[in-house]
Amino acid sequence: MLVLSDDDLKKYLAEEEFSIYPSPVEQAFNANSIDLRLGSILLKYLPQTTRLGRAEVETCEIDMEAEGEYVLAPGEFILGTTLEEVALSERFAGRIETKGNIARAGISVHNNDGHIDPGFRGRITLEITNMQKDVFIRLFSGIYICQLFVYLLSSPSKQPYRGKYYGQDKPTPYRP
Repeated sequence: MLVLSDDDLKKYLAEEEFSIYPSPVEQAFNANSIDLRLGSILLKYLPQTTRLGRAEVETCEIDMEAEGEYVLAPGEFILGTTLEEVALSERFAGRIETKGNIARAGISVHNNDGHIDPGFRGRITLEITNMQKDVFIRLFSGIYICQLFVYLLSSPSKQPYRGKYYGQDKPTPYRP
C-alpha cells in the first residue's frame, strides 16, 4: 500500500475517489494525512461484565454540545466519533492515528483498531483513553483529535466493507 501525499489527497478528494464531509479546510491537510475533529457524542460503558462473542453492552450517551465539554478521568476509556463522515472506495484503505499534540497530552484515540477498510462509509468510532495517572483532560467537540492516512491499494478490493459498523453515525460500541 502506498500512503497518499497532501497533493494526492486533494486530487483524489476532488475526483471523488474518496470523500470527507464536511470537506476539510486547507489547514487540516498535513504532508501525508488529514486532521479530523472530535464529534459531539460520546459513549461510556456502564459497569457490567461483557461476554465477548455473545452479549450486547450497556452504555450511556453523553452529548458534549449540551454539556459544553467532557472531563476524561485518568485511565478512563470512552468511545467518541469523528465529526467528519469518511467514505472510501474499493481502491483505498485508511488508518487513523492520534494527533501528536493530543498524544503528548496523554490521549490515545484507538485501541489497536485504527484501520479503515476499503468501502467503509460513516463516522469513525474513536476508542479514547486518558493514559495519564493523575491528570484529568477536558474534551471539546470540534477539536482536531486524530489524523487520517489514506492508502492506495495495489488493486481494488473485491470484498469492500459492508459489516456491522458500516454507515455508523454515532460512536458504536462492541457488537458481537
